[in-house]
Amino acid sequence: MTSRSARSALVALVTAVAVLTALTGCGSGGGDAGTPSAAATLTPSVSDGTQVFAVVGQVDQTFSARELVAHPGTIRVDFSVAKGSAPHNFVISAIPGATTRIVSAGNSQSITFTADKPGRYPVVCTLHQGMTATLVIV
Repeated sequence: MTSRSARSALVALVTAVAVLTALTGCGSGGGDAGTPSAAATLTPSVSDGTQVFAVVGQVDQTFSARELVAHPGTIRVDFSVAKGSAPHNFVISAIPGATTRIVSAGNSQSITFTADKPGRYPVVCTLHQGMTATLVIV
């Protein structure tokens, strides 16, 4: 292999590794192996007519789901924060009562609220810019 082709091969290899690292999230906040990655969509269980979501604020400053899909009605969010994580909260500012306090690692809080109108409602952690999800009422 010539010096030029070796250099080209090395550049291609480094580029491929960089792209794969970016796509797989390698080094995404130092979370422990016990913290699950965010699921694309979460559907609720139902308890006495209330739709129930279990949502985790994770070490890598994400919610455990990017979308929570529910029907109009009463919704309960059981929000917990993973051990070893920074504190988080769960806030849907467009829906009255859909806000937790700031929850520390290893703790939880449940909130119950009503969402009657179909639509997409942004969910945020007010402590971490970019820590977002969406409540979808269908």
